[in-house]
Amino acid sequence: PLVLWKELESLLVNEGDQAISSLSVVDQHPIVFWNLVWYFRRLELPSILPALILASQHCRQGDQTPPSVSSDDSKQVLVRIMWDNLKLHQDRVQPCYVLWNTHCANSLVRSGLCEEGQLFTVELLQGFVRSIKKSDVYQPMSQILQLLGPELGFKRQRSLYRDLLFLALVALGKNNINIDAFDREYKLAYDRLTPDLVKLTHNCDRPPGPGVMECRRTFREPSL
Repeated sequence: PLVLWKELESLLVNEGDQAISSLSVVDQHPIVFWNLVWYFRRLELPSILPALILASQHCRQGDQTPPSVSSDDSKQVLVRIMWDNLKLHQDRVQPCYVLWNTHCANSLVRSGLCEEGQLFTVELLQGFVRSIKKSDVYQPMSQILQLLGPELGFKRQRSLYRDLLFLALVALGKNNINIDAFDREYKLAYDRLTPDLVKLTHNCDRPPGPGVMECRRTFREPSL
């Protein structure tokens, strides 16, 4: 936020207030623009920003005729804020919620490995979900660490916290998960980890701190 503030301030000083609503802002200042879109969407604030996307080179596809846009055009643009972006992570093992959607969402699932080479079986994923449903986060947490530790080691990029939370949201339904309660159970489970399991954790696996909690109270929750 501080960097965005400085970038936005610099843009306004150099180009004036009209720079934010200019048709060229998407192409000329993409970092500032997309960050503003993200913040406005998370705070559920109305703006003309989504409409400006229609005037970008990507949407115009080489058409040099300057389009005209209005705030009403924002209704034609769907902006979705996602919990996860699979392209950001290069782990060889797919996240649990993706495996669940692929192999377990249908009640007529088969036994065995989800796919050849995958560490997680259908039964194992179902066991994770049953444990989380009973407020037992320690069991799936320890099992995932034991499985992924030897496989990925320090190369693992995906957060264990996100992996378990996303699995819970997808498998049990967002309306059935109290994220604050999940966070408490996650912290209790994390604090119970044995020294050997702690060695397999990364900084991103730690329970969310006060800053995360404050963001959740301020911002609208993303979706999967």
